[in-house]
Amino acid sequence: MIKGILLILVLLVSGMVKGQNPLTETIQWNASGFKDLGTNQDFVNNCQLITYGKSRVKWIQDNSKSILQLNVTSTIGTWPNINNEGSIKYKFSDGTLSGELIITKSGSQWVAELTILGGTDTIRLRYSISSIKKI
Repeated sequence: MIKGILLILVLLVSGMVKGQNPLTETIQWNASGFKDLGTNQDFVNNCQLITYGKSRVKWIQDNSKSILQLNVTSTIGTWPNINNEGSIKYKFSDGTLSGELIITKSGSQWVAELTILGGTDTIRLRYSISSIKKI
């Protein structure tokens, strides 16, 4: 009986610390600022990037005042555990807008680079991710 309970506890704990796969799970990537790669300027602005597996990307700026949802057309790379070093590229298109989101972990830092084409100006931003949350 005690061995069975211990086995169940071990399985539960191992399931809780299991890595998160951005190709199969919904993950919110939080940042408190970004660098505009076009002007090389830094900005303080809360932002969330939410990746919905392989289906779509949501970009939330200015405390939810600006929200853009983009349909993912393809992904490049595999990254079964975002707690390990790796990267994934999402290519998207939604009406007149297209672009890509590349999320990378190197060392202990996650970085997201967002490029959006087709609007009045090309958007190229780099976010240092401060926290992540599975939703």
